[in-house]
Amino acid sequence: MRKTRKTMLMLLSAAMMAGALNGCSSSSSKPEESIEFTEAPSTEAPTTSAAAGGETAGTEDQAPASTDPNGDKPTDEGYGILREASVNKIGSLNPLTYINSYSSDQIKRSSMILYTYFPNEDYTFCDLSGELAEEDPIQVDDEGKVWQIKIRDGVVWENGDDLDANDVYYTWQMILDPKLANLRASNFAKDVIEIENAMNYFEGKCGWEEVGLKLIDDNTVEIHTVSGHDAREVMTHLAHPANCIVNEEYYEKGMNADRTETLYGTSLEYWISSGPFLVESWTNDAEITFKKNPDYVFKDKIWLAGINIKVVEDSGTQMQLFDNGEIDYVKLNAETFLQYEEDPRVLFSPANSVRHITINTINPNQPILANEKFRQALFYATDRETIAKMIKEDPADYIVPTTHIIDLDNGVRFRDTDEGKANTHDNYGYDPEKAKQLFEEALAEEGIDKVSTTMIYNDAAPQIVMSEFLQQSWQQALGADKFELKLQAMPSSQRGDLMRSWATKPDCYEISWGGWISTDLMPWNAFKYWTTYYSAKNEPYLSEEFDEVFDAANFGEDRFEDGVRLQEVAQMEQMLIEPAVIIPVTESLDKYLKADRVELTMKNWANRVEWGWNYAKITE
Repeated sequence: MRKTRKTMLMLLSAAMMAGALNGCSSSSSKPEESIEFTEAPSTEAPTTSAAAGGETAGTEDQAPASTDPNGDKPTDEGYGILREASVNKIGSLNPLTYINSYSSDQIKRSSMILYTYFPNEDYTFCDLSGELAEEDPIQVDDEGKVWQIKIRDGVVWENGDDLDANDVYYTWQMILDPKLANLRASNFAKDVIEIENAMNYFEGKCGWEEVGLKLIDDNTVEIHTVSGHDAREVMTHLAHPANCIVNEEYYEKGMNADRTETLYGTSLEYWISSGPFLVESWTNDAEITFKKNPDYVFKDKIWLAGINIKVVEDSGTQMQLFDNGEIDYVKLNAETFLQYEEDPRVLFSPANSVRHITINTINPNQPILANEKFRQALFYATDRETIAKMIKEDPADYIVPTTHIIDLDNGVRFRDTDEGKANTHDNYGYDPEKAKQLFEEALAEEGIDKVSTTMIYNDAAPQIVMSEFLQQSWQQALGADKFELKLQAMPSSQRGDLMRSWATKPDCYEISWGGWISTDLMPWNAFKYWTTYYSAKNEPYLSEEFDEVFDAANFGEDRFEDGVRLQEVAQMEQMLIEPAVIIPVTESLDKYLKADRVELTMKNWANRVEWGWNYAKITE
């Protein structure tokens, strides 16, 4: 059967890289300028081999060339353990309920999904193609609203049981189960595509038989959508990590008596693997070890024998582990990057995210937060350029990251369009005089003469540095006699839980940090986090007008017409920036230091697969 490969090319301006490292603007970059995020060469001298180009002078005195311990192709067992450390705790491997993106990375390592992103054949870009699915979705109607998906033969769970269409169908039933009220239900019901009656069923408004999800046979499932779509949209929707397949036996094993909660994915007792790797051992919040799955359908892509991850919350301790040769790569913060910025082992990785400030506008104890002029005052009081220099990122007064491509066929980034540039400001929006004026007007409207508010933040870099700077600079811009910013540090997971509780606890927080790793190849879909129906919202932004524009960009009949989505992306960004619903600050750029024992098969950083750690080799 014919399989269409979807090659995803990632273009980034050279000015963006320079800006990210020096804290200056990327907005002046030209569209034709591009850069590949290539791996720096090893500091070790190359080995000379007579076989490579005939005999050379002094060959008798040279040591024999080392043999690659990996061999010519991956074995079922793999070779070498990739050793990682993380400040994040996994919490749960349940794809239907996970919270942070780090958990989703581990879920994808040990789970199967219908479609996913693989490195392409020459390891320069990424391909969107079937993992559990045998081929691209098959359109079975004239409008693009009915799609069938064929499941691969021979896929098995860790225990040898077949993984087929019945598992897919069960997963769909569970993610939308009204009693379970899964956090990721809205991701599945309405994201890149909208599944017929999925949200209605989740909200108890119809029966399961009315939902547009059908089990045709053991190897075929069918999806009915509200709007017409193309195959790529269906595949992209189903490639979301929340759509990884769960195992019925283990899911039911962990189910409580009233079927409102399951322990699935919380420990080895309630977990079974099926993906590229199997969970071999797991002490939650401490350490997890994966081993290569010899039955994985694409095992020939995996060189590693396994992956070990230790939870190490202190970045200084992580650095010590790397220096001692105990882990294979480490994320650098602004301080440690200064020590290693000339090191050829440093890798740069765009994070597809803009760090922003989120504001709880319904906090009953702080009505000033609902005042648009007050929020705008904070927007204009934010010195993004200085903050970016401090943490070695790029200043951002926009929401759509520089990595996001609005025209995939021609590699056009949204930020390079006239519409994208129109949503930026002089001096990155920093205007302390305007901020002071808006602040005074907000005080007058609220009938108060002073504001004291609290920002919650992660107790780790760079949020410590950024928060402490804002505490001083905002008070200086707005007047220390009239404005006070208090700071409250807490672990990342606790802060996230607190923010998402606003619907039931409106006084849960006042101001915090946010940032979504969004859909870089479909920027119109990256705004789902601010729709009224997104289930993991960080702030109480509820706008029917915004929903209408989002729906038009994602599901409208004219969305494929030239320029339509471009206008709608620009409009959604403007709707969030102009009233300062959120306050963008910097565009994230991650920096890693890699050990020489790790050989990356990816030739450069690429969208979705990034540096491809799962596909790396251990060479010692």
